[in-house]
Amino acid sequence: MKSVKRFAVYFSLTIGFLTLVFWGYKIPLNIKEKLMFNAPLELLTIYSIVLPILIGMILRLPTLIKEIKEKKKWAIDWVKLCAIGIPTLYISQASFLYFYLPSVTLPFSVMLVRNPDMPLTTISGMIFGYIVLDSLKKS
Repeated sequence: MKSVKRFAVYFSLTIGFLTLVFWGYKIPLNIKEKLMFNAPLELLTIYSIVLPILIGMILRLPTLIKEIKEKKKWAIDWVKLCAIGIPTLYISQASFLYFYLPSVTLPFSVMLVRNPDMPLTTISGMIFGYIVLDSLKKS
């Protein structure tokens, strides 16, 4: 009976996650299609940056909930957060920074903006979201 319950939980999480990803990427496409070229670029840019980070956090959430149930003190793993989190945050924000800090030439930002089909910014956002919650540790 326990394995059936685990299966139901994992299956529900998978369906929920896939639904979030599907609708999360479909909504901006619908907005662009309906508004044609009048879509607010800033809003779509922020949405495309925040969504992968939220997806990464959702991937880590089930494990975090299990860890929270064990009542201990919490600390932040600064080494992990700085070593993995800062570079992935920078890569995920590079297109935003490129357009909103035009007088500053940032490393790799031109390459990331000129290759919009490259999923590096999306993957980096998911990794950052996961690492933010994974860097919380029990002490």
